[in-house]
Amino acid sequence: MPRRGRKRKKTRTHVVETDERITSALHSNDELKIPRSLVIRRGKTESELVELVADLRKLMRPYTAVNFKEDARNRKVTLSHYANSLSGAMGVTHILALSQNSSKITLRMGRTPSGPTLSFRVKRFTLGRQIRSVQRRPYDSTKAFESPPIVVTNNFGDVSAAPHVKLMRITFQNMFPAINVSTVKLSDCRRVVLFNFIRRDVSEKSEEQQKSKADGENDDLEDEEVEIRHYAIRAKPVGVDRKVRRLVEAKIPNLSKLNDISEYITNSGGPGVANAGDMSDSEAEDETSHVVLPSKYRGKGNNPSQKSALKLVELGPRLRLKLYKVERGLAAGDVMYHAYVHKTPKEIAELKSRKEGEAVLKKRRREEQEANVARKKKAKEEKKEAREQRRKEREEKAMAELRGEAMGTGGGDVDNDDDDDESESGSDGDSGEEESTGEDQSGGSSGGESDE
Repeated sequence: MPRRGRKRKKTRTHVVETDERITSALHSNDELKIPRSLVIRRGKTESELVELVADLRKLMRPYTAVNFKEDARNRKVTLSHYANSLSGAMGVTHILALSQNSSKITLRMGRTPSGPTLSFRVKRFTLGRQIRSVQRRPYDSTKAFESPPIVVTNNFGDVSAAPHVKLMRITFQNMFPAINVSTVKLSDCRRVVLFNFIRRDVSEKSEEQQKSKADGENDDLEDEEVEIRHYAIRAKPVGVDRKVRRLVEAKIPNLSKLNDISEYITNSGGPGVANAGDMSDSEAEDETSHVVLPSKYRGKGNNPSQKSALKLVELGPRLRLKLYKVERGLAAGDVMYHAYVHKTPKEIAELKSRKEGEAVLKKRRREEQEANVARKKKAKEEKKEAREQRRKEREEKAMAELRGEAMGTGGGDVDNDDDDDESESGSDGDSGEEESTGEDQSGGSSGGESDE
């Protein structure tokens, strides 16, 4: 019998709209709404500022370009260039640019592609490695940076706040993805970013300045400063003896000098008994930090419906910022706010009219330049076409001359052949005439002889 193959499997070429595709489309639409940031440095900077850029990228994770390498020596690359080249391809919505000169460090936060731009003066900062170096138990977890942090804005006021203060609060909040309380997972809440707005009265400011000068600190205190802190959330079970908690957390103690595990629990094998110091660190310090977990959280012993103590561990960096300018566009446009330069409405109108005149003049010069370039380009093309036309004419003329010479050479050969034929026929006629003449002469002679 012939071999029978397998049953043919039919493949469909058309796409069927399934729930998975609809779900993926909704998921991609949600991803498009997620803000993405880019932290860069411009110009020549110190090594500490390079580390600060790395710490800020770590703070903005996971929706930021962590391994982005910029050309800090190229000063012609502006924020608009980064926005135009990266906002569409990478979906960058915010740009944070650090720059440095001999007197100050500047941090610019811009919304791509059309602004506004907030310019801050970095009063002081502390790197993450400097914070970890003074901590007894520094926090180190890579999984904490796989989810966005919780944003807390403190002391920014309500609706009655100043416009630049409200703009700062909105900008800080929009740099991070919004959290939906009804759908967020407790395990994703691992970090906190705090933006604290510091207000100072004139009297308080002068007293603090005098105190700082007496202490030898060279830091000019100003009103309306913003302090940025970055924390990690650590949870520990409450109401459990410290020794039992260590066992729960799988931290095996040294039991070589004990006879039984009960001696370790009751502290009967050594001097002293369990006291308040053996309890949780956060429990003895602040009971308001005790919460009942609705679901499982990171760390052993943090089970659902279990009371745990929340503790914040600083990750760094720390920044103290002073807003001094707000621009309408992306590092360009009208100055909406300035902390040090104040202008009257008349001066603002004059400045605006002057800027408009400069813009009109610049546009006119640009149009004239483009017209000159187009005219020169057209003249160059016409000159090139004329040169090509002359070359073609020379080639055609040369080809015509070559054809004429070829035709002349061919006609001369034909005439020579005819002449040769005529010469040959003429020579034949002459020979015939000569023969006939000879015959006549011979006949005459013969006749003469006969007459004789």
